[in-house]
This record gives sequence, structure tokens and C-alpha cells, in this order.
Amino acid sequence: MRDTVSEKRLLKTWSQLLLPALTVATLAAGLSGCATTPDETTTTGAEIRPEVEQQLRAARQMAESGEFGNASQQLQQLDVSSLSPAARAEWHLLMAESQIGAMNIETAAYQLQQFEMLQNYVSQQQEYRATLISAQILEADGEFLAAARERDFISAVLEGEKQTENYNQLWDDLQRLAPEELQQRAENAPDTRFGAWLTLAAISRDHQLTLDEQLAGVKEWQFMNPDHPASFQLPGALALLEDMAASRPQRVALLLPLSGALASSGKAIRDGFMAAYYETLGKGYPAPAVTIIDATSMESVDQAYAQAIQSGSQWLVGPLDKQDVQQLEERTTLPLPTLALNYGSKQATPFSTLPPELFQFGLAAEDEAIQIAEKAWQDGHRRALVMIPEGGWGERIYAAFEARWLELGGEIEETLQYPRRAQDYNPAISRLLNVDSSKNRYRTVRSLMREPVEFEPRRRQDADWLFLVALPEQARQIKPTLAFNFAGDLPVYATSHVFSGEVDVRKDRDLNGIYFCDVPWLLHDTSLKAEVDDVTGGQGGFTRLYAMGADAFRLVARVKQLEAFPESRIYGNTGALTLDNARRIHRSTDCTRFRSGKPVKLSESRGPETTDD
Repeated sequence: MRDTVSEKRLLKTWSQLLLPALTVATLAAGLSGCATTPDETTTTGAEIRPEVEQQLRAARQMAESGEFGNASQQLQQLDVSSLSPAARAEWHLLMAESQIGAMNIETAAYQLQQFEMLQNYVSQQQEYRATLISAQILEADGEFLAAARERDFISAVLEGEKQTENYNQLWDDLQRLAPEELQQRAENAPDTRFGAWLTLAAISRDHQLTLDEQLAGVKEWQFMNPDHPASFQLPGALALLEDMAASRPQRVALLLPLSGALASSGKAIRDGFMAAYYETLGKGYPAPAVTIIDATSMESVDQAYAQAIQSGSQWLVGPLDKQDVQQLEERTTLPLPTLALNYGSKQATPFSTLPPELFQFGLAAEDEAIQIAEKAWQDGHRRALVMIPEGGWGERIYAAFEARWLELGGEIEETLQYPRRAQDYNPAISRLLNVDSSKNRYRTVRSLMREPVEFEPRRRQDADWLFLVALPEQARQIKPTLAFNFAGDLPVYATSHVFSGEVDVRKDRDLNGIYFCDVPWLLHDTSLKAEVDDVTGGQGGFTRLYAMGADAFRLVARVKQLEAFPESRIYGNTGALTLDNARRIHRSTDCTRFRSGKPVKLSESRGPETTDD
């Protein structure tokens, strides 16, 4: 990671202000440079020849227009070694801007480093541009706190649309930090503008707060920080909180199967939904009245809508059955705004339509696969091995992972589809890791030499991590078998299915070292979760559905927030929730690692440790 911090830039700016005034040649389009010493030619280091100035100006115009490739080609027409120091500084800065625009992060970082070596020949305006590039590089590296600091440092000197864009990106950076880290950092930076940003972001990210509690927290923050830029224009979806509180529905119908094959799932979602309802009332805040409808007693979804309307409901939450959701997808309009608790199969395209009243929310494993791909890439991995169970479920998860991993630029060295009920995973894993090939080579060499040969089997070296889709009973066999095949040091990332939802230290010691992402409900102790435990006597294998029910209750009042701000997130018990253009809600969950047989929360900025405990 580059050693770039706001304090160093601040010291550098002051040192420039204290230098004696020297000859300055002003570039067109607002570019300028200053020199402290002349170069070895007859011109000072700050001078830029008119023809060079013209080419630099053209390159900058291209970069500002988004023509990053053309800007780079324009710059490459210049002989950098023949330029004055001031011209070289502008050349490296423009090259860094064009490379960061083209998402060539390493090249941009190198060009910025070259620019900083010429700091005695640059203007304050160029320093500001460099700070923005530095923030973008930090964001690409996953260093969101440092990037936010850089953006806060530069914000006061920006104006108009550029300042607004910078504030928006600063806020997005902070939204990627864990609530605990935000709160801790805010406490360590009291009475500062950046500390106030951190405090506001912590309020936004606290998934335990109800809509009314979050609104009250924001109001108090504004009272304490009247001159903060976010007080004048609340960032992102926070601007909608007051309107959402005023326009939330007064009655909601909850449509779930409470008997039959899906009864256990339906009851878990219902209990989570009602727990959030009673929590809201218990805190003295208004909550919509709830009409519960047993889906198994309804002849059709239309009958359920009729009953919901008759009860005065303004929203329908449900259905849960996938086929019912698919039926709703085929309609042009629905009688009520609907938050379906599953996903249909219809994908939104320019040639397809979905009813505008239909929102879809569930616990899609595909979201987890995408998040694992992004996290592994952020942690520096590039070449993956994959293990998935045979069948359509594993293939759907793999398809989502593959698309995102290849899009990021990663490679998949080999994919193994294993049988779900295998008694011994060693033969398949040995083949995946090429350990059997290693042993075969040894046998061949020994037979040719006809004498003892020192030999130690080894696994393949062309992969740097493993993506695993497995249930707990499968993973408990697979992880030790990896170690047996000399892959104990190979980082393993898995979907949440690897964790049963209940801590079992004795059984899960074999999962030590596996890194996975799961719902915050499982990884944080909250009063709402404790209340559900007390009522239900333990959530068992349905624990994630209780979290889903609690989030469904809160989403009814806030789903319009996601629709109005496509880039916004709601931080719930099942993760950070976003909405796509097909009005499907996606989740980004919290990341953890098995240690001593139980999940241990990791900072979002850290990668997994690979050593088992």
C-alpha cells in the first residue's frame, strides 16, 4: 500500500508557502508550476515550452472528457526526458489521471510516485489533483478510511459539482467500514470535521436502530454540527429519512405459509418480523398494524391480495414460495406494493417488464458468491481453485462467482464438482491439487533410475486460494483433507452455508481457518436477537430466516429509499441491502473466520489468516 496521508500533504503545502518567491510560468487551463532551483539548461525548471504546453493541455482536455486512452497516447508522443522538471511533473500527473481513469491502478500509483519526486516544481493546484488521485488509488486498494481522510482534506478547496462528487465518494468510502470501527475512530477524532463525518456514518450504519431512532440520531448530529457540510445536505439516503417516517404504511399484510412443507420457514420469518414490530412499539415509536395471512389457506395469491385489501393493508409482505413470486413477475401491475420474500426467475432486460409494485428480497447465495470473489480479489488473490457440490444449486452459485471473478480479472485454474454424500473426499481433492500427478512422476523417476529417490509429494502451485461451496458436514471433511494433501496453507473462502448458525466448538474445529461472510445477526449480539432467543428457546437452523423477517419489517418503510437512491444501502440484520434496476434486493454480509471452532469477526480491511488454530 502507498504511504499517503493527509498530514504529509499538509506539511508539504506549508513548506511550499514558506519558500521564497520564484519565477512562475502559468499554464493555460489553470495549470501552473513553481521552481526552487534552475535546471542545467538556460531555462529554469518551472518553464514549459509553448509547444509542450499545448500538448499537455490537449491531453488534459481528453482526460477530463473521459478519453483516457487518447490522453495516454497524446502524452506518449512527448519525450519525457527532454522536458523541464515542471513539465515532467505535469506529464506524470496527467498520466496518473489517465491511468486511474482507465483503472490501471498500479501504473497510476507509479506515475503519482514520479510526480511526488518533483514536488519542488509543482503548484498547489497540482497537489490538490494529486490528492484526488491518491484517494482513488486507496479506494482501489480497499483502504477506504485512508481514502476518506484524503477526500476530507481536499474538500474545502473544491467547488461546485467537483466538491459534491467528492463528498459523495467520501460518504461511500465511510459506508464500507464496520460500525464498530466508525464509532471507535470518531471517538479518537472528537471536535474535528472528519470526526463528525465518522459519527454520522456510524449512525447510518447501525443496523440496530429503528427508522425513528436513526432519524433522531441524525437530528441530534445536525444540532451538534450546524456548520458541517453534511448538515446542509444530508448525504445519500439520510436525506429521505424524514419523508419515509411520515409516509410509512399504517397497516401491512404478512403472507406466509404457516402449515405444510414450508411452515417452519414461514414461522421463523413471521417471528422475526413480529419481534421487530414489538421492539419498535416497545421503544415508543409508531409501527404499522399487521394482518397475518396463512398462505397455505389461500387458493391463490389473488385471494390473499383481496384479504389484505379488505383488512385495509397498504403493503403485502410475501409470498415466500418461489412459484408464487414467478406468477407475480408475469403481471403488468399488482393490487398492492409487494415485498416478495423470494426471487423469481425473470431477469429484467430492455425487452422485458416487471410490475413496478414488486420488490424481491431473500437470502440469495449468489450474492455471497459475488462478495467472496470481490473480497478474495481485494485480499490480493488472482488464481482460484473451486469446489462446488454436484447439482443445480452449486452450479448457480458457481455461475455468479465465475462471472464476477472473471470480470475482476481473476483466473480459475480448475473446478471440482463433488458428490454431496461422498464418504471419502481424498481421491477427488488429490486430483484437484495434482498431488496424485506428483506421486506418479515420482514412481516414473524411480523406475527409470532403479534406485531409491528422495521424494516429498507437493500440491500444485498455480493457484493461490480455494472457493468452497459446502454444507457444514461436508466442509468438516474437506478442510482436513486439504491439509492432508499439503494444502493446509491454501486460503479457503466459503459461502455462509459452511456455518450451521449455531456455535459448536467440538464439531467445527475442523473448519478452523476457513474464511466466510454471513449475516450480522449471527456475528453480533443484539437485544432483538436475544429477545427472539428468549421467545423461541433458540433459533436453530432457521436463524437466518429470523433475521430476514426482522429486515422485512424495516424494509417496508424504507424500500422506497433504495429505489430513490440506487447507490444507497440499508444496514440490516441480514447485511447491507441494495436494490438493482429489477427491484431485487441484494445483500453484502459481514466477514469472519473460524478460529478455535467458532466464527471470529474480522475487520473489513483485513484478509483472512491462513494458519489453523
